[in-house]
Amino acid sequence: MNKNMSQDIAFFNLLRGLIAPTLRNETLDYNIFISDLANKMDMDIKIISKFLRKLKDDGLLDILNGVDGNVSLHFEKTHDKLLEIVSIDAIEEKISNMSDFIEKKSSYFNIHNSKDYISRYALEIKNLMDEKGQNVDLSDIISRGIQDILSEDKNRTSLNKTIFEIAKEADDDDLKKLEEIIYYKLNLPVEENLFYVTLFLTVVSYKIQYL
Repeated sequence: MNKNMSQDIAFFNLLRGLIAPTLRNETLDYNIFISDLANKMDMDIKIISKFLRKLKDDGLLDILNGVDGNVSLHFEKTHDKLLEIVSIDAIEEKISNMSDFIEKKSSYFNIHNSKDYISRYALEIKNLMDEKGQNVDLSDIISRGIQDILSEDKNRTSLNKTIFEIAKEADDDDLKKLEEIIYYKLNLPVEENLFYVTLFLTVVSYKIQYL
């Protein structure tokens, strides 16, 4: 996947997260005003229109019609199409560790300025480790934390926008990680998604240092 394609896919991820967050491998027709997308994405209308045209060229969606700023979009079995674009070989190789990627992009993920709800989970994990040791099973807290955070639209949108911003400046190693992230989002529930789990633990670990 080249850099231009990675931006297209990252924009698609952001778009789908905003208008059809539960869309799986199925078809969908959706009507929306471009101005509404611009407000939700905090992005210029011209840029959005450009990416919609590119996604149509990529075969990820079809623009059925557009009148007075209202656009009708058709999604056609997006998982199948995305997996034609994403390189499975790149995912299986796992060239770099997901944790290294998140640390490398820490300024994008705003790890050092996390929200109050992260502090709550950090305190819960710290108390549990103090009581039962460093090797205590944290899977329930991790699962609950990820699902809690991603249950809010603003958090999902913020994370998808971050992935889109990273794609703009991605180097070759970043592109491989973006492919992995997209693959995980397509195939794994959130609590088993290596990207979500690693990001959650990275932010929590940073918070625990200051408790």
